[in-house]
Amino acid sequence: MTPLIVFAAALILSALIFPAAIGQLARARIGQQIREEGPAAHHGKAGTPTAGGLVFVLVALVLYLAADRSVTGGFVLIALILGATLGFVDDFSAIRGRRSLGLKARQKIVIQLASGALLGYLALRWGLTRQLVPFDGRHAISGWILIVVTALAVAAGSNAFNLTDGSDGLAAGAGAISFGALALVAILQHHPGAGLMPAILAGCLIGFLFYNLFPARIFMGDTGSLALGTAMVAAAITTGFLWYLPLLALVFVVETVSVIAQVASFKMTGKRIIRMSPLHNHFIVSGWREMPIALYFWAGSLLAAALAVALARPGSAA
Repeated sequence: MTPLIVFAAALILSALIFPAAIGQLARARIGQQIREEGPAAHHGKAGTPTAGGLVFVLVALVLYLAADRSVTGGFVLIALILGATLGFVDDFSAIRGRRSLGLKARQKIVIQLASGALLGYLALRWGLTRQLVPFDGRHAISGWILIVVTALAVAAGSNAFNLTDGSDGLAAGAGAISFGALALVAILQHHPGAGLMPAILAGCLIGFLFYNLFPARIFMGDTGSLALGTAMVAAAITTGFLWYLPLLALVFVVETVSVIAQVASFKMTGKRIIRMSPLHNHFIVSGWREMPIALYFWAGSLLAAALAVALARPGSAA
């Protein structure tokens, strides 16, 4: 199958499955816990079914078995499952404890680094080492460097996706654009097989958006955000786009930097540089509606993805 076909299949499957998932999660009382210090507008979302990321894993697994079964697809699927497992434990811990925070940050970062190191080791063993280097063609990353870089990238990427997932539709739309761009990169490099899993995940996210646009009927939860952040790093590795990932996923980077800058500023000066972090919360507390915020962030994600693909010229570096 081609990336376009699996994209359509994933979109249709996820769009059909999510209504049943919403009902099951609601009956199981797997509802979103809202941070007290978050925007006041979010308090009304408490109890909305969460952990919708389980559907991403189900659809990706079914379509991988039906249409892919490649090393590159398997690598991204393993990353997705690793992130989803951590995310589900975090979601379940938060729900059981009836608070917005699940696992401790230190626990999560250790697991994320370990998951990334495992993926780096697998990439090394399976020959997924050649990456596009800006303005210098394609070169292999060797040995322990790949393991360390992948560990750091997974920790950063999964947390960035998690931070961005705080406004209806925002992270799902931006993620769909990023995964779609990675599928396009694979096609331009004449390796469409490497684009199957990114296309599947892009389709899953579009299907999810039918139910996650404001007002959201379901959230992906940490189950989804940590899974997708981890899978995005893995997909960047399989398409040789790892060094371009910060540009490709610029929206996620900006959201993360806004949190780091806010915390640093408050600790050093006692002042905030924006009204509330991450950046999308600044706009929410400033009175913006969530749909326009999502649209502006999607536009930024689309521009960043287009620039990354154009600068990389993957077709000439294959």
